[in-house]
Amino acid sequence: MAHGKGCASIVQALADGRNKAIAKMQREQRASVSHWEPDLLNESYKDEGQRSLLADYCMNSTIHGFKYFVGNKRTLIERVWWIVVCLVSFYCCGRFIHNIYRKWDRDPVVVTFAEKPTPVFSIPFPAVTLCPEIKARKAEFDFSAAYQSLAKVEALLQVCDFSFGLELNNDTYADDVVEQIQRMAIPFDDIFVSCGWRGQAINCSHLFKPMLTETGMCYTFNSMSSDEMLRKEQLHKEYEYLTEDQRSQKWSIDEGYAINAGGNTYPRRSFGAGIRAGMYVILRVKLDDVDYLCGNSFRGYKVHLHAPNQYPRMYSQYFRIPLSQEVSVSIDPLVMETAANIQNYDPNRRQCYYNHERYLKYFKVYTKSNCEIECLANYTLKTCGCAHFAMPRTSDVRICGLGMASCCDQALSVLEEMDLLQALNNTIKFANRCNCLPACNAIFYNTEISQALFDWRKLLQTEHSYLSIHYKVSRFIRIKRSELFGISDFLANCGGVLGLFMGVSILSIVEILYYCTLKPIMARSAASRAATPKIVKSTLILPPEEYGVSRRQRKDVAKW
Repeated sequence: MAHGKGCASIVQALADGRNKAIAKMQREQRASVSHWEPDLLNESYKDEGQRSLLADYCMNSTIHGFKYFVGNKRTLIERVWWIVVCLVSFYCCGRFIHNIYRKWDRDPVVVTFAEKPTPVFSIPFPAVTLCPEIKARKAEFDFSAAYQSLAKVEALLQVCDFSFGLELNNDTYADDVVEQIQRMAIPFDDIFVSCGWRGQAINCSHLFKPMLTETGMCYTFNSMSSDEMLRKEQLHKEYEYLTEDQRSQKWSIDEGYAINAGGNTYPRRSFGAGIRAGMYVILRVKLDDVDYLCGNSFRGYKVHLHAPNQYPRMYSQYFRIPLSQEVSVSIDPLVMETAANIQNYDPNRRQCYYNHERYLKYFKVYTKSNCEIECLANYTLKTCGCAHFAMPRTSDVRICGLGMASCCDQALSVLEEMDLLQALNNTIKFANRCNCLPACNAIFYNTEISQALFDWRKLLQTEHSYLSIHYKVSRFIRIKRSELFGISDFLANCGGVLGLFMGVSILSIVEILYYCTLKPIMARSAASRAATPKIVKSTLILPPEEYGVSRRQRKDVAKW
């Protein structure tokens, strides 16, 4: 019996100890829901005991100044001082980051020179458009004689009883004007005498193709074909603007020439500098066809150099070739290319368009010049109700006659002043919709011109001119449009400002997220576990039999 009572007392003592341990564990879990043990490394809090989640964050945060917001040993003046200092730091950070963002948003692109020179064979030779100043053969139509007879015709119309309905009142439309211009134009063989390319004489008809421009019939060398440049399904079928039919071979304005492109690829390209690496042409004019009243007193040709993918604009850019003169043109190419890392930027931010980003109704290839030509055609149609004969148009649009010449000139003047009007915030809404930004990849040809007397024998009442075009140098420096201030630079600058004023880093932001998300979740999880404590089954450990506890007593204890 004594042994039985001893075992019962042992079991009772163990059960009491278990209950006390469970109660203590429950109290600790409930206390840990909203409080944490203080950081013993901070001497100001060694005697404070438990603290809240906010106080725990302020004490352990890596952001400078936050630990001075809390603590019973901190005076009110100290707390207000540090709160003011942190607010001022936050304000300075906000102002600086705002300035950084404005810079990133406004000027993300910079134009610089490339690191290495580029050989001229990597770009196409310029397209050359020649336009004779003489617009008609005397045998077809004598403009001077007709002009002098005009006064007599007008006088006789006042007295003639029947004048076949003839009225000189400037027609609004002239639908057959192109047919008349083509019939009166100077024939090809009356213009070209001899041509050459890269030191070899070539038939001029293989190099130059007829083209319609605002100055009449012209001839173009090294231009893209009409199928590649124009959307013929959108244009009328009455006449052709460009008759070049040779298609590009392994070249595009964005990609350049393919590695396996040979020496005779198209558009043609030169392999070095100097006259023998370029082209030449000998031109002539029949003195019998010279007409001083049509145009001006200048006799010779207009020449415009442009990229092969660009439609020529003879009214804005050209130089002249006088008769009996040798004109030598040295080309200094200017190539603008855009780095691939800014292709994802909005076109208005990088201030350029890629070919696939801007659709033109009449042109398959986007260039600033092609866009402006199309914009002028659309604006002229909207303003005057017709289109100039050299402008692209659909089949239902009529050609402007002499009665609408002043209207066409006015439309051209408005678009030429478009940049000024935009600067004055007074631009026309239609003109503003043109938005003809430069092409992201473009080629320009700067020229240096020299000329001398071309002493050619006058044969059969003709005068001749000699034109040679070649590169000035064999290598040139590209101009590159690249990223000035990207997203990585923006984040680095913002991080530098935050680190300077507040000591904030990426881990500080992760720390805030931790205290806002993971830490409360863990606290709630601990609270739920404390509400339903797990019952721990006690295990009674008895001493071995050799210490005096019999087997029967063991069975009684286990049964109990």
